[in-house]
Amino acid sequence: MLDLSAVETAIERASLRPDLDETHLLLWLRREFAPDVASQAVLQIRLRHKAKRKFSRAERMWFTPDGLEQSSSEMLASYHASRFPDGTFVVDAGCGIGGDLIGLARRGPTAGIERHSLSVRFARRNLQAYGVEANATLIHADITQMRVEKSPFLFMDPARRADGRRWTPPEGWQPDWRTTCELAGCVKGALVKTTPVLPPELVPANCEREYISAEGECRELLVAFGECRQGVAHSALILPEGARLVASGAPAPPCRPPLSWIYDPDPAVVSAHLIPELAEQLRAYLLHPQIAYLTAEHFVPTPFARAYRVLEYFPFSRKRLFSHLRATEAGTITVKKRGVQNLPEEIVREWKPVDRKAITVLLYRTEAGVMAVLAEDA
Repeated sequence: MLDLSAVETAIERASLRPDLDETHLLLWLRREFAPDVASQAVLQIRLRHKAKRKFSRAERMWFTPDGLEQSSSEMLASYHASRFPDGTFVVDAGCGIGGDLIGLARRGPTAGIERHSLSVRFARRNLQAYGVEANATLIHADITQMRVEKSPFLFMDPARRADGRRWTPPEGWQPDWRTTCELAGCVKGALVKTTPVLPPELVPANCEREYISAEGECRELLVAFGECRQGVAHSALILPEGARLVASGAPAPPCRPPLSWIYDPDPAVVSAHLIPELAEQLRAYLLHPQIAYLTAEHFVPTPFARAYRVLEYFPFSRKRLFSHLRATEAGTITVKKRGVQNLPEEIVREWKPVDRKAITVLLYRTEAGVMAVLAEDA
């Protein structure tokens, strides 16, 4: 069994040599520590650094590569926990390294079930890092072999990664999607965190779908069962603002060429297929039936999209684009695209700034070819 105390000592020793890259650091540590301890220390240093974007106490936590990739950030875990009734006991069925278990333990009594022994050990350490170990019980077991229906409420996040790779399709997850839905459907209420690209037809008809965006990225689809439902069939939620766009059955808007403003909808709005609802709020039109950019004559502030003031638009070619950018006296440029194969990085790399004016280039495909819009970020 891996000696975690020895690994922590090796991590402390590694802090004395910030000048070494991973390979040389590993060789240096192996002079004093066993190979498995040295390699785990180097791995934890890398993962803790990467985890800072998710966890405020990452430097004191323990991670596996797959566990870190799939774990919920503090903000998302806190939101998940808030969806359960106050004072109720919740089981995190498949808790991994404990990202969501920490959020659940902060709100009250909880238990985490995990089949991988190393993840159980890491989850226990992570609960201690947040000072909530007294509120959580950890069980080393396979959730499919447990009587989880005895719990009133469940949180589930089926494993979709193994050895650094994503598992597809859903029948390959652990547990598979059908089993996950069966387990979630046999308790009073359940929340299932899954990928936002899960086909909607795979979600049981009596469940709610909530597409959640954080920091401009659609992070997950949260499926609500039973008493965890909120009365909204499907919606898009923007965090940390807490803004929610609800499906209303709005008709698809007509298409128009670019007007004074262009809106780039948040990825959660796109994933939830709520472009018509957003267009209705903004009094906006589509630029193209298969492109998620919206355009409007007047600016309407919204948390559900990023707004750009249109300067000009024209059929795209690199030569024409650079000519218009020079005429606009553009400095730094940001290139965004929808339905276009051109690589934004190549265009940005080739552009030689003329002035300091920041310009956004929006590229989108039409039947006539690719159009380019020069715009200013609102």
